[in-house]
Amino acid sequence: MNLGDVTSKVVPKMILIAPPKGGGHVATRSFIPHECHASIGVFAAVTVATACVLPGSVTEGIAKVPAGRDKAMSVEHPTGEFTVNLTVGGTADKLVIERAGLLRTARKLFEGKTFAHHNAQMAAPKQAAE
Repeated sequence: MNLGDVTSKVVPKMILIAPPKGGGHVATRSFIPHECHASIGVFAAVTVATACVLPGSVTEGIAKVPAGRDKAMSVEHPTGEFTVNLTVGGTADKLVIERAGLLRTARKLFEGKTFAHHNAQMAAPKQAAE
């Protein structure tokens, strides 16, 4: 790639792609920087999804691209999938990505209570002497 010695660098970020296996649109393996990442980062997911909709990109013939202007691209990774929503405009000769968004989910990780140590000296204020 003519990048020189990048052994101590965190770039380039490398992504391998393959046909989807879990019902998504493309499967990925992301290397950050020198080992396979357990999932895929936000920027990498948007980049892969964008490449999937551009004619002539390396993803052509590998990714399963949904029809229509608005596309919800499911980018599979080793621990699940990341959904990237794209709005595509322009012409057939020159596509334009008008919008890229992400579908994120949240889950409760834990719930707990904390009890303060009961100290008799602090439990009740001292009464003023009469």
